[in-house]
Amino acid sequence: MPDNKNYSEADAERAIDIFVSNMITDKGLDALSPDMRERLHQQLREKLDEQIEQAAIRMLSDAELLKLEKMMDDDNTSDSQIEAFFDNAGVDYGVAAEQAMLAFREAFLREEI
Repeated sequence: MPDNKNYSEADAERAIDIFVSNMITDKGLDALSPDMRERLHQQLREKLDEQIEQAAIRMLSDAELLKLEKMMDDDNTSDSQIEAFFDNAGVDYGVAAEQAMLAFREAFLREEI
């Protein structure tokens, strides 16, 4: 049986997918063909994921940014090590995600994306 962390990650993924779907609806794009809607959803999701990652990175101190850069340059660094780095750096991923999502939604609805 998966641990609770996997459930919360899956829940977060579903919540972001629902958020993106609601953005498309709020923009009045429900008349798109299913294929076009899926492509738009995928593109928006990728951009939103990037925005969330950038928001989390902006929460790091200069010293932490240097450590992260070294980790990213090391081909042996795993995703779990990077995740642990952010956890140990005190980055509030929830706050970063919320801020990024709200800004992304506003830009999308104002046609800036």
